[in-house]
Amino acid sequence: MPRFLVFALQAAVVFAFLAGLYAQIVVIPTTAADQVEMFPPYAPIRVPLVTAAILFVACGQVALVGLGLLLRRAGRGTVFEPSALTWANVVVGATAAATVVTAAVFGYVTLSDIPSPTDGMDVIGLWLGTAAAVVAGTVAVLLLFAGRHLLIKAIGLRTELDGVV
Repeated sequence: MPRFLVFALQAAVVFAFLAGLYAQIVVIPTTAADQVEMFPPYAPIRVPLVTAAILFVACGQVALVGLGLLLRRAGRGTVFEPSALTWANVVVGATAAATVVTAAVFGYVTLSDIPSPTDGMDVIGLWLGTAAAVVAGTVAVLLLFAGRHLLIKAIGLRTELDGVV
């Protein structure tokens, strides 16, 4: 893999990680505080939803670390070694954890009585959005798991080829 491409992708991973950190520290809490200020009945749901949002972003950051380390291996040409599976497992696990967090939010929204400043369509939108995110997250986990399986096969073929050569 060309060094420039690896460097550009690693820079994008670092930027995304830092953007996630900024979102966890500044954007999510500030937005939640603003929403509670505009509509005080949101106060009881602020903590659970902020916690879920921060956990979701943290799962994304863990996946980014795993992806960054896989990119580093790709740059060195060592991606088809058995130790690369550790980082592939980290990416799959972090994506699965983010999907679980989203499913928990879906359950919370389904079972809670969330107040609405309008006619309730915002709550329905949140419910449908989290349902769609759970489906998308499940599909992403399955695709990543399939990619992990292909990596295992490629590592096996590489090991076999090294034995022949």
